[in-house]
Amino acid sequence: MTAQPEATVRTYHWIATIQTDRGQIATDDGPVTAVPGVHTHTTTYQAIQDNLTEKHGSNFAVLFFSLTPDQL
Repeated sequence: MTAQPEATVRTYHWIATIQTDRGQIATDDGPVTAVPGVHTHTTTYQAIQDNLTEKHGSNFAVLFFSLTPDQL
């Protein structure tokens, strides 16, 4: 039996600007890890949105979102 290749964990950098229900605008950013082929853009976005919900509450609108590989 051949061994399965290990999944490659990659680090991405995200930036999100939100507006709360009280009109406050905030921009957050940070790294997030994901495994291509396992995680999708949608599941990674949801994880980031969950993080923003913990920080700002659930009543906000996303004005801007970017997810890019964290490399130069």
